Amino acid sequence: MSEEFYIGLNLFSVFLASCTQVVLKKSAMNDRLTGLAYFVNPATMAAYSVFLGCCLLTFYCLSHLPMITVNMLECSAYVYILLFDRIFFGKPITMRKVGGNAMIIAGIIVCLNR
Repeated sequence: MSEEFYIGLNLFSVFLASCTQVVLKKSAMNDRLTGLAYFVNPATMAAYSVFLGCCLLTFYCLSHLPMITVNMLECSAYVYILLFDRIFFGKPITMRKVGGNAMIIAGIIVCLNR
């Protein structure tokens, strides 16, 4: 398979891992969960299971892509988190955050075009 396929697969893995962060944060904000239920509940366990799958997928991509490429693609999580924070938690998107994410995207593009 082509390098582009593994780049796409790694980006999908990063996106999915970012989605699990939303689930974990929502679960942590649930005031009704106390004690062991705070850590062992269906949402948290599902999120950690998916996150484990994402880690394994990233390891698989590492066997087909240079490490620097995979590391750069992992930085795209910051872009997803920025969007998810706005969509799910109502946090504002500031110009500083936009500038930081623009630099991340530019770095990824530069790395992929070397």
